Amino acid sequence: MSWPEFALRNVFKVLPFTDETKKSQMGFSRGGDRTDAAQSAAFSRSRITDWARASGRCLGKEGFSESLNGFQVGSELDAIFRETPSFGRSLAKRLQDFHRNETKGPLQLIGGGGEAVVFFDEEKQDVIKLLSLAGKAKFGWEVGADLEGNREIIPGSLATGLIRYARAEQMFPSGLEIDSIAEDGSFLLMRQPFILGENPYREEVTRWMEDLGWDKYVPPTESRLLHELTWRKDDLLATDVRPENVIVSRYDEEFYSIDFIMASL
Repeated sequence: MSWPEFALRNVFKVLPFTDETKKSQMGFSRGGDRTDAAQSAAFSRSRITDWARASGRCLGKEGFSESLNGFQVGSELDAIFRETPSFGRSLAKRLQDFHRNETKGPLQLIGGGGEAVVFFDEEKQDVIKLLSLAGKAKFGWEVGADLEGNREIIPGSLATGLIRYARAEQMFPSGLEIDSIAEDGSFLLMRQPFILGENPYREEVTRWMEDLGWDKYVPPTESRLLHELTWRKDDLLATDVRPENVIVSRYDEEFYSIDFIMASL
């Protein structure tokens, strides 16, 4: 089989689902046949890891440990793959002192949040985001729907995560790209150029979104995040749109989104 280039823009070629069946096949909704959803998720994960393997972009846990180049890192990274209530922050706290005193590899720990553990590649001036099944958000939060059609925030799979990031890069270009994927699909590394800048004011974010053709939107939901921070453009939603997720670059004074949650209507 001939695979496309290993790039975020080609995710939709690797996962060629139609609009009518995407939600059930990709497991966005909690309704429908759970067996079919599970089979679809396994099929999608297999396609993605096959794509990464053919592109030479598969890693084992030990492969990522080598990027940190520390004798204790292997055991610390094992903790990533265990379920914890606060995946990113807890790992960042465990690794902070070790990173500062022992690690000599090219990646430096920046910190962790609700979705990812974040590293800095000083040589390439890139930010590396590590997402995994151990995280509370899995591969990043997604917008799902309950049986009554109310929208909610749910953990994402490897496939839905990549679709989210591909949509975000299409609508809000920031240089985000896939770095590598675990051999078994258990973790994902994303790479993004480091953007030196500051967060804008809320009013500035509002004007920026309006200038881009987005409108404030309140979907049927009980989620405060979705109720207050969601925008719509055509058949797409962007939520978690807030100043903390936007950087105004000191270099070109452009606005760049960081970690918007994207979904289709």
